[in-house]
Amino acid sequence: MQRRRKRLFIVIGSLVGVVVLLATGVIVYARWRFDQIPKVSVAGLTARVGNDPFTVLLVGSDSRAFVSTAAQASQFGSAAAQTGQRSDVIILARVAPALGEVQLMSIPRDTYVDIPGNVANVSGDNRINTAFNSGPTLLVQTIEKSFHLQINDYAEVNFPGFQGMVNAVGGIGLDFAYPVRDAYSDLNIPTTGCQLVSGAQALALVRSRHLYYYENGTWQEDYGSDWSRIQRQDAFFRALLPKLRTITTNPGALNSFLGAATKNIAIDETISESELLGLARSLSGLSAGHFTSETLPTIPFTDSAGQDVLSPAPGPDEAMIKQFLAFGTSAAGASGSALGSNASPIKLTAATVAGSGTTVTTVGGSSDPSGVVYNTMPEAWNPKPCTPK
Repeated sequence: MQRRRKRLFIVIGSLVGVVVLLATGVIVYARWRFDQIPKVSVAGLTARVGNDPFTVLLVGSDSRAFVSTAAQASQFGSAAAQTGQRSDVIILARVAPALGEVQLMSIPRDTYVDIPGNVANVSGDNRINTAFNSGPTLLVQTIEKSFHLQINDYAEVNFPGFQGMVNAVGGIGLDFAYPVRDAYSDLNIPTTGCQLVSGAQALALVRSRHLYYYENGTWQEDYGSDWSRIQRQDAFFRALLPKLRTITTNPGALNSFLGAATKNIAIDETISESELLGLARSLSGLSAGHFTSETLPTIPFTDSAGQDVLSPAPGPDEAMIKQFLAFGTSAAGASGSALGSNASPIKLTAATVAGSGTTVTTVGGSSDPSGVVYNTMPEAWNPKPCTPK
């Protein structure tokens, strides 16, 4: 499983970055940039209601349709070798405009669900990311059917422009406890500590499929798979947010960032310019302290074809989704954790073994007989946001 992820989700960073930067008041410029954002038709979306909280599906696509040069083919793979598209990153963002806050809930791409319809090699029991091969509509339908929640808006991002967006903000600050590398993605962070990470290395980090970290004189493999990469997504976004706000008074950097972002994101055609600008105003004060992030609990198991996949965990999932949908409303309460009062967070360790729903996940001397994995504790080798000197 840990070999299959191909890129980081930057949709939330680029999309929220766009709306925050549009809040600078340059309306004519904002309208020009809005017109440049590709719009896609997505059936099944639910209309927003006033200023109520709403849910945005944020997708990172692994499509290689853009590849047109030998350099791009070398870095990302050719369209012929990497056919179709899958949603390598799936995040639901619950936006509470009245609070100016956002809650993120990641769905691991290998979550095994019943995909509706009659699409050959897609519909039926399958990994949720394959639903995107037929476009965003089937992915929306799959999420709504599997997890019983409504989606109001949609946004996606592709590989191109990522480096330009990171470089436009002058790089991001990340603190590495261990040197890390990946020969496949060209990742190479040889030193530890808080440092400025450029677009090329940020892209290599979040696309890493074979990450190794150096500890006790040897290179050790990141066994965290989807869970570890989701934690890196969280660190990336928290590092990006403060940098976005620093370029609002720099016209050159602002233009470079928006130019890279608008060429490589797409939004559903129901999002109007006024809605996007209104969201920008309500979220203009957004900072890393104004959003929370969680991962849908899952159970590792092996399907009938011998493939390692993840089964939804009905009880824990229901508890998390219930609180996710209550975010920003009076029903949210003050409990804080969406795991539910009876859930015990588990730190994923190398002792986790794929099997059926009866797998035991060990944590030191304790265990959870249900096999449910809660992605609540970041691995020590993953970087944390920081402010380089």
